[in-house]
Amino acid sequence: MKIYLTPRFYIALLRMMIGLIFLTAAYSNWENGYYSEEGLHRFFSEVFPQSQNPFGWYAQFINTTILPIASTFSIFLVYSEVLMGVALLGGILTPIISVGAMIFIMNTFLAIFGQDWPWSYIMIDAILFTVIATQSGRTLGIDGLLARRFGTRRWYLW
Repeated sequence: MKIYLTPRFYIALLRMMIGLIFLTAAYSNWENGYYSEEGLHRFFSEVFPQSQNPFGWYAQFINTTILPIASTFSIFLVYSEVLMGVALLGGILTPIISVGAMIFIMNTFLAIFGQDWPWSYIMIDAILFTVIATQSGRTLGIDGLLARRFGTRRWYLW
């Protein structure tokens, strides 16, 4: 397989970088103990306290919907971050995974708004939008192998 240094190649590198961000975030969150009921409560009360969130409606959503099911939600978080990281790194079902990743990043942005630099989250979503628009999984990814094997019309999401 010959690799051409086209704009899609560079967008594929950005896609893989976002995948690595998800994987390193998952590892860091695991090391800090945030993937447990106590850890998730600590995250939303000490690290990024919802009492300081200017979006009261979103803080209320976290306090009344997420935290009561923290043990289940923390399992969902770890699997989501690892799945999105591996899929973006490998270019697997890239458009679908990128939409999920955009929603995930936007929720993180709303949860910690006013307590972290917002442009990092906006930049990640902009890159993910570009990944979707260019179908960058077809360059340096499994999506490209599937598109060549089955055709692009039949398997549009690849």
